[in-house]
Amino acid sequence: MGEKSVRLFFALWPTDEFRFQIAENLKRFNIDRNQNRLVTNSNLHLTLHFIGNTSLAEMKCLDRQARLVNAEPFDLCVDCSGYFKKPKVLWFGCQTVPKALYDLHRNLGELIRQCTYTPEKRPYSPHVTVARKINGEPGSILIDPVDWQVDRFVLVESISVSGGVLYEVVESYMFV
Repeated sequence: MGEKSVRLFFALWPTDEFRFQIAENLKRFNIDRNQNRLVTNSNLHLTLHFIGNTSLAEMKCLDRQARLVNAEPFDLCVDCSGYFKKPKVLWFGCQTVPKALYDLHRNLGELIRQCTYTPEKRPYSPHVTVARKINGEPGSILIDPVDWQVDRFVLVESISVSGGVLYEVVESYMFV
């Protein structure tokens, strides 16, 4: 019997108010809830690094390295939408991504590379996934800007449950 594995990712974890405003914006899109999957409000987040299945020992390494991140709080403005064709994903993002977010992503990636993590090769594309299995690009729909004051990032476990996934924060890392 092997060691228990957990499915993990690092993310920016929004407030309930941010999630509510994102959900309000999503109402502007004509999404058939029977054929598409909306991301539940409690699962909305902005991924920094997807780790995937890993051991509990590896999780301890990731946690140790994440505690070394040196970052200052910054503001994000989520003010645009987009569509990833192949995975059929509708997302919300920032027309102007703050340098601090790219710095956080790079810094965390360099630190967790000390564990067994290998970062993705493609350029980082920060976004909040809001719906999956969207057949056909929904087109350009304006959304109301949603401001987000970022002062921490989190380590999240993805837990399979009946009808989807539950994201549970394992650890939170405050900025200095």
